Amino acid sequence: MGKKRFFASHSKSSAMVVSLAIHAVLIVVAISFVAVKVIIMEDPTFEAKRVKRPRMPPKKIQVPVDVKKRKPKPRLRKRIVVNKKNFTDIKMPEITGIKGGLGNMGGDGLGSMGFDVDIGDLFGGNKSMGNELTGTFYDLKQTSKGRPTNIDQGGFYAALAAFAKGWNKGRLDEYFQAPKKKYASFFMIPTISSSKVTEAFGVSDSVKAVFWAAYYEGHIAASETGHYRFLGYGDDILLVRANKRLVLDGSFEPYRPALKTNWRSDAENNRRYPIGRERLFIGDWIKLTKGKPVKIEVLLGDVGNISSFQLLIEQKGATYKQASYSYKDGEETITSTRPILPVFKTKAIPDNKDLIRQMKINPNQTTLEGPVFGVSQ
Repeated sequence: MGKKRFFASHSKSSAMVVSLAIHAVLIVVAISFVAVKVIIMEDPTFEAKRVKRPRMPPKKIQVPVDVKKRKPKPRLRKRIVVNKKNFTDIKMPEITGIKGGLGNMGGDGLGSMGFDVDIGDLFGGNKSMGNELTGTFYDLKQTSKGRPTNIDQGGFYAALAAFAKGWNKGRLDEYFQAPKKKYASFFMIPTISSSKVTEAFGVSDSVKAVFWAAYYEGHIAASETGHYRFLGYGDDILLVRANKRLVLDGSFEPYRPALKTNWRSDAENNRRYPIGRERLFIGDWIKLTKGKPVKIEVLLGDVGNISSFQLLIEQKGATYKQASYSYKDGEETITSTRPILPVFKTKAIPDNKDLIRQMKINPNQTTLEGPVFGVSQ
């Protein structure tokens, strides 16, 4: 009864106390909630404001391409009709022992048509057409390294005799070689100054034209099967070897013994044909098969002063124009006839007046016409 009276008499005070207590509890709870929330709050995320940008149309990427311009169409020209009756066939180069060839076209032939024709000189052209003999010049006065050999005339002939014994080119390679090659299709060289030789091989400024040799090599073939022989004369040295056999020694008579070739012609009276102021040596018969290549080697040489080299060819059984001639046999003068023989050649000789003039051809002794023995190489 006492407690009830106490709360009844103090009801207003108790309600206030209760109210304060409740508010205190609420404040504590609110503070705790805010504190917790602040502690666990995540970092704010900022978003940039979107800006509208104008869209640009995509551009085409251009890659440079090397495009060839079209060539303009050629203008049509008037057509020229040629009368077949007046048309001249152009002859092609010699392949294997066939008559004719590019050489028939001279200064008024291929040269005027715009072709580069190498006429060359008496010792050959400066470039090859493929059917010539390749010539190398040697100076026996100096070694291959340019050192003097102190060679004399006796030593010169001894060196060539050693070469001619087996035709070993290595014996010549011991001596100085001219860098320039010559490509000969014929050997028809009248008496000239020996200095013309060094000029032809391009060494006149550095080599004196004495004690020299020129070695030519290549292949030949006949246009028809038969027996053939070379006829020639050399001042000082002319040797011809065919198919590894010496078939002609046309060297100057006083110097022949020094070469020791021991060659003797199988022809009777083998020096009966004059050529210029000299006489031809007649070589041995050799058989050539149509179109079959045979190796040929020619050696020229001279001690100096003047030079001359001439080489002809004869076919057994062939018909040649005849010319009369005379020669002395001891005290007796003999008159006879002789065939006008063709110059040996591997292609037709160019119809060049200056070159032919230099050959000093005697029409009663020899002719530029005749077979060609060239082989395409």
